Amino acid sequence: MKKIIFFSLLAVFSLLFIHSDAGPNSWTQSLSGSGPIWGIAVAPSNQQIIYAASNTTGIWKTTNSGLNWVQMNNGLLNTTLQCVAVSASNPNIVMCGSTNGGTNPGVYRSTDGGSNWSRLVAGITDTTNIQQIVIDPVNPLIAYIAIFTGTGNAINGLYKTTDGAATWVPITNGIGPIKNFLSLAINPRNPNVLYAGSSFNPQTSLGPSKIYKTVNGGALWVDMSSGLPALSTDIKPIRCISIGNPDTSLVLTGLFQNTDSLGGMFVSTNGGLNWIRKNNGLPNAVGTLPRSCIIRPGSQNEFYAGLGNSTNTLVGIFKTTNAGTSWFEFNSGLMVNTYTVRAIDFKLTGGDTTLYLGVAHPSVAAGQGVFEYSFSPVGINDPNQNLPVEFALKQNYPNPFNPLTIINYSVPVVSNVQLKVYNSAGMEIETLVNRMIDRGNYSVKFDGTNLPSGIYFYKLTAGDHKFVKKMILVK
Repeated sequence: MKKIIFFSLLAVFSLLFIHSDAGPNSWTQSLSGSGPIWGIAVAPSNQQIIYAASNTTGIWKTTNSGLNWVQMNNGLLNTTLQCVAVSASNPNIVMCGSTNGGTNPGVYRSTDGGSNWSRLVAGITDTTNIQQIVIDPVNPLIAYIAIFTGTGNAINGLYKTTDGAATWVPITNGIGPIKNFLSLAINPRNPNVLYAGSSFNPQTSLGPSKIYKTVNGGALWVDMSSGLPALSTDIKPIRCISIGNPDTSLVLTGLFQNTDSLGGMFVSTNGGLNWIRKNNGLPNAVGTLPRSCIIRPGSQNEFYAGLGNSTNTLVGIFKTTNAGTSWFEFNSGLMVNTYTVRAIDFKLTGGDTTLYLGVAHPSVAAGQGVFEYSFSPVGINDPNQNLPVEFALKQNYPNPFNPLTIINYSVPVVSNVQLKVYNSAGMEIETLVNRMIDRGNYSVKFDGTNLPSGIYFYKLTAGDHKFVKKMILVK
């Protein structure tokens, strides 16, 4: 009887700690079963509301920061989506864009929080393959879209609406001969300032890709590509742009490395006048594709880049804390480095800071959906939330365990960290962590479902520091 009670309590503790893995400094999967997520948008005026755009199943929405998601496709006649945007002033005004595959592609708009959608494509003369949407942060009737045809050069590529998407007009004054566009960003403090990133002409396979800037709402665009690859053979689409806030002269962008390894991440500190390549620590192989990026709001040094490639190796999410001078891998736990990150956004309300990713592995269901990382709360007088001053490996809990347990460790400086599990004979069972890690406190889940009962050891190696602890699996 005592044994039954013991294992019942052990099961309860295991469930509690599985749930607590969604706490600070860990990755959890917020939305699964959605297919690949290509767009994500946190509503600035109510950051518990988040929209996610799936490339197969349409729009998903949460009103409680990701605890529950609901599919919202009424009136959405094409659910192969590539992007989503929400008004900064009204969380019920949301727009999404689909590919030109299937029927009824184009721009869709909702004014009731996604309950009902209307297809609005009047004035768009290109194939309606919508790559990016941005909504004016002050006036939700104004929005912009970027189009990439996928088969040839776009006719216009950039469009604007001033009447809530009822009609669209081309905005190409100042744009060069390549009019395929993959990325747009709007200044959060001055909605007349936008950046647009072009691709290349698929028919001629010629570049180069360019960044254009407007300071008058698209009436005139100026080429702001100084410092970017400039050869006609540079086929390096500009897939993402992020503008700093409050310092809007700080801009981050990512270029595909299609033809050589000279693409990657670039930073401008003067509003696009010139760009400096900041790619140290990021994968530098041909085929590395920066697909999303963000400057953390309120920071001038903390950036994130979401990567993909055709082999689904060494991709996922990367981070810098020194404005791109050096990057390190930010994958861990459920967020592994074989998952493509198509979209990134932040929730920052009070002391609650959460990073949301739109994850889109092309074939693995576990690598599709919304993943979130909750940062340690700021200003709470709890020593466990403070940044560590020394390396540490904590005893796993629960211990004994069946079949799940949590291992906590601390890293006081950016380090190359390995965390491995061994059986009692000294044979390596699993590598839980093997990457560069920023300063912080971390939690990793270990699953012993496929292992026999027995004694196991876990070893942390960080630089010259090594720690070993014992744990017991009881089935």
